[in-house]
Amino acid sequence: MTIAGASRLGEAAGGIWPPPPRLSPSNLAIAARLAATARRTQPQAHWTDATRSTSPIRKPSTGTGTCHGALLVATGQLDAFLLLGAGPWDIAALVPIIEEAGGTYTKLADAPSTNTASALFTNPDLRQEIINITNHRF
Repeated sequence: MTIAGASRLGEAAGGIWPPPPRLSPSNLAIAARLAATARRTQPQAHWTDATRSTSPIRKPSTGTGTCHGALLVATGQLDAFLLLGAGPWDIAALVPIIEEAGGTYTKLADAPSTNTASALFTNPDLRQEIINITNHRF
């Protein structure tokens, strides 16, 4: 990996980090199933214990999928993530992370904004195709 000096950062094609590797075709179906069930998946143990918890499992108030799917896009483990019911507080920190990793953020109306009820995080190659599919459904 080559590290560019600060004077050459403007020449970077996809941020200062190289584009992440994408999933192989055989793993896309697995990733899609995981993404579809992420909100219903609950941990079996409390995060501080190495053994099973006897207390009720605590769940974040926003569910498990608010940021997780977008971060999977940023790391190249997921090609796209659509977040419905998002507020500015849900996506404001994700936008620079996604864009620095070489991905894109768009609201469904196809205009970037952090004041939206929907957020689409995707790799640039799939962005327009997903917008075309979702615009007439939501």
